[in-house]
Amino acid sequence: MNPFSFKFTALASLLISSGSTLAENVIDDHIVVSGSRFEQKLEDVTGSVTVITEQDIERQLAVDLQTMFKYDPSISSTGSGAGAQTLTVRGVGGNRVVFIKDGRRTNDGYAGGGGYLVGRNYFDVAGVKQVEVAKGAASSLYGSDALGGIVVITTKDPRDYLVDQQSLVKVALGYQGQSNQVAADITAAKDLGDFAISAVYSHRDSEEVQNYVEDLPGYDARSDALLLKVEQKLDEKRTLKYTLDYFNQTTEQVITPSIQETEDEDTNISFALDYDSDMATAIFDKWYGQLSYSRYEQKSDQISAARNYIDYNDYGFEQDILGLKAVFSKEVKGENTEHEFVYGIDIDLYDTTRPRLKTRVLNDGTVDFTNEKQKAFPGADTSLVGVYMQDSIKFNETDWSLVAGIRYDYYALEAKKDALYADTELNDITESAFSPKLGVIYQVDDNLSWYGQYVRGFKIPPHDQAYQSHGVEPFYQILPNADLDPESSDSFEIGLRYASSDISVNLSTFYAAYDDFIETTIAGVEPTYIPNVNKTFYQYQNISETQISGVEAGIDMYVTGDILLEANVAYVDGENKDSDQPLTSISPLNGSILVSTEFGNVNWTAAWRLAKAQSDVVLDTNGNKTTQGNGYGVVDLYANYQWQAWQMNVGLLNLLDKEYVPFELIAGQSKGTDFSQYSQPGRNVSARISYQF
Repeated sequence: MNPFSFKFTALASLLISSGSTLAENVIDDHIVVSGSRFEQKLEDVTGSVTVITEQDIERQLAVDLQTMFKYDPSISSTGSGAGAQTLTVRGVGGNRVVFIKDGRRTNDGYAGGGGYLVGRNYFDVAGVKQVEVAKGAASSLYGSDALGGIVVITTKDPRDYLVDQQSLVKVALGYQGQSNQVAADITAAKDLGDFAISAVYSHRDSEEVQNYVEDLPGYDARSDALLLKVEQKLDEKRTLKYTLDYFNQTTEQVITPSIQETEDEDTNISFALDYDSDMATAIFDKWYGQLSYSRYEQKSDQISAARNYIDYNDYGFEQDILGLKAVFSKEVKGENTEHEFVYGIDIDLYDTTRPRLKTRVLNDGTVDFTNEKQKAFPGADTSLVGVYMQDSIKFNETDWSLVAGIRYDYYALEAKKDALYADTELNDITESAFSPKLGVIYQVDDNLSWYGQYVRGFKIPPHDQAYQSHGVEPFYQILPNADLDPESSDSFEIGLRYASSDISVNLSTFYAAYDDFIETTIAGVEPTYIPNVNKTFYQYQNISETQISGVEAGIDMYVTGDILLEANVAYVDGENKDSDQPLTSISPLNGSILVSTEFGNVNWTAAWRLAKAQSDVVLDTNGNKTTQGNGYGVVDLYANYQWQAWQMNVGLLNLLDKEYVPFELIAGQSKGTDFSQYSQPGRNVSARISYQF
């Protein structure tokens, strides 16, 4: 379907269908920070932003990234449950999307077979206030890696709990049917005068998220999370905040005892000191500063048996991030214009290591070798320094607003010295880039506005892709490439927003051209000593140009005083211009419809997720089309009940017990392959009950 004709068809269909959550018959106007790094109304942002609130998480019983965004057709996810998860926004994902939690960057993912083995889901949703996804490049404010968008996770501060009370205690129990997860969390907050403190503790026990026929090898998982915050009010205009954020998850899988076993442990711990000041000076009205330290550590102990031996693998991934940032804002009012300046500096220092050790025991009990180092990629020291400024200009006596911003980034990557890679060329990499942004808003009337924006995106070559050097003899070898160029993009978006007390409509169309996209390529093939078996050399290389375009539309509307409808639809098209092949990261035409209403004290929501089969697919090495997948429709039902201090949420997921496979999980695979392992769970139930003292 032509994307330009599709957008009008989509908008017409949206005007007769839609749904979400009831909010006293008023469509919410969200406050976001992703557009300017200071709070502003969503209607003032030049670009598309998805907002998931604490109420959305509770009512839809979301427990991770995959369940949080399932009703946004422009955002797809890979992985589920306790496994690694990543988000793809408008066809761009992985490390091309920046994750920010409470102002600080979270850990990278590193590339592994078929995806990111280290995901970004290693946090708990308990205590989350809001999650924003700004779609499209955001490098003008957030620097490198914000090529495809940003995910901003904001957790609740002590005074968010203590709105009109001195103390609070809330306990909750939950069950999530997809993974048989049993969860318990407790939240406590206390006002101590100049100090306010809050603590959120969560514990979860779960199993593997099964496919439809439930024949995947299972695992057991458990996690513990603690979010501790202390706010200190220095005076009426200055506040300090101390944060400890801890998350630990362990998964254990036993396929055959002592033959094939895996135990993974993922730990995230962060400390942050935040300073907020509203004491105005000549150069700023208020400013925010943060000093943070984060450590992510993955440990993977594996037992893997072959014909003549058993390997005991001790693999790890460790990343320390030291962050320092300051954000300033200044309002300047003139006779003809009003300016809102935002400017600041970001410094992030990464220390990354990838230890891999192997012990091999022969079948007769002889120890062949012990704790022998294995190749993957050496560690790296990464330095990111960026300075930026953005000016939001309101032209008085007109209906026009302008947003202009620019950021300069300096980046340095240095491989760690390791004798294991002594014969490998691992040059240091230094790069710099300017990332401009220009946006405009035209306010037609009090309800209707148009916006447009251009943003330049920038992404540094990541350490694992530049320095990865390992393989399995004699079958394949991954070659490092320290000559990788940074990825960049030029993205454009035009959109419409209409909002009144009982209806809101959003329509946007976008186009992005990506230069030097980094992808895996075959660098060479040579024969081996095994007859008819060749050794393949892979390497990360730059693709000269990739293009992605699409259209999105959404509507929230009160059909009657107590029936709210919401509908969203997204169409994305992407192509590798080097090969004239479609991108495997592109989702098919898909959408969602939600209908919410109230009966007595119970709020009911029926949700329908739909996806079309993808016909434009990549060709295999023989020139044949890979799998196209199938379209599907899935119905979910939610009920929410609140009585005094009690709250109960219940969900019946995949109500009609539909067997389906999301295209994103099988894109690029051969036709005729058995895709049953990728099928999604059948009918299942989730529930949560909480009580607040």
